[in-house]
Parts: sequence; structure tokens; C-alpha cells
Amino acid sequence: MSEGDPTSDVDLLNAWVDGDTKASAELIARHYHGILLFFFAKVGPDLAQDLTQATFETLCSKKVAFRGDATVRTFLFGIARWKLVHHHRKHRTQPEPFDPAVHPLELSVAVTSMDSLLRHRREHVLFIQGMRSLALDDQIILELRYYDAMTVRDIAAVYDTPRATMGDRVVAARRRLEAAVKRLGESARLIESTLSGLDETMQGAWRQVAALADDPPT
Repeated sequence: MSEGDPTSDVDLLNAWVDGDTKASAELIARHYHGILLFFFAKVGPDLAQDLTQATFETLCSKKVAFRGDATVRTFLFGIARWKLVHHHRKHRTQPEPFDPAVHPLELSVAVTSMDSLLRHRREHVLFIQGMRSLALDDQIILELRYYDAMTVRDIAAVYDTPRATMGDRVVAARRRLEAAVKRLGESARLIESTLSGLDETMQGAWRQVAALADDPPT
């Protein structure tokens, strides 16, 4: 969809900032589920809704910072990442400051209590354990690449970093996930079955999370 199209994301954002409530509703409808899902498995259903709303509010208030050298979607995910980082810095219980390039998330009861509702294959369980052991940025990079089907260029835009640098980070994050699976796996057979079909395992586990986000626990 080109920027000249009156229904493009960019034009909807411009119209929203100018006070067009129909434009804001359409733009939010296009991207709400993706942003909600980004937060859901990391902070739980209630806080995910709060952070999603805050992300869209920031998108509108910071329209002047949108230079058009990225898509509105990647700009949104960049805002969402910083909302998540700020939340965990604010609520971190460990003494050292939270660094998304180094630290995994401290999972809340709201998140861990959902595990029993996810009917995973054993490979899904191992994959999720591996993902949760990674630094937050590794998790986000892998999710954007394999769940949200972003290109390396798109992910680089989310992080405002060069494409070549992000290409290296995607490869490194996947290697760390594979190492985590090997470290956490209960048996050589389970490790092999998880790694041999890792792309399928990632997609299957994410479908489980997405289904739960559509029908969260009460």
C-alpha cells in the first residue's frame, strides 16, 4: 500500500494526529492484535492491554518523530519494545539495572500461571523454556523474524540499527536459542526432535500463545 493511498498507515497516522477519530480507529484495528500479542506472553493479559494502549497513545503523541524512513508497523514495535523495557526496569527486583541485551525477563505470576493452560507438545515446552532463558532482545528479535515474518531490514528499523548488524544479531540469537534447547533438554531424542524442526516448533508454540491471547484466562 503506497503512501499516496488515502488508506495507508502513514495517511491514517497523519489524520489521527489531526483529530480524525475514524482514522485512529482504523489504524489501531490494523495493528492492535500484533502489538497485544507482543506483550501478552511477557507480562500477562491485563498488563498487555495497558501497555498496548500506551503504545498507541505514544504513537500519536510522537508523530513528529516518525520520519517516514520506516513503516508505521515497525515504528509501533519500536515503541512497544521500549514500553516493555521501561516496565521491567521499573519493576525489576534484582539489584543491577535491567539490560534487554543481557537479561531475560522476570516473569510474573500472571505469566507463569498461563503455562498450565497451554497444551504443548514436549518440543513446545522445551522451546518456550529455551526462549525464556534468553535475553529479552534475543527473544524479541526471534519473535519478529519468525512469528511476525519481518525481514531483517524491518527488524533493523525496529531497533534503529544498520541492516548488516541486525542480520548478525538474528543469526546469533538463533544460535543462542539452539544452545539453550541443548542445555535444557531432558533427553537427546527430545533435543534432536526440537532442533530438527525448530521453525515448525516455533510456529506451533506461537499459535498456542496467540489462541490463548484471543481467549485469555479469567
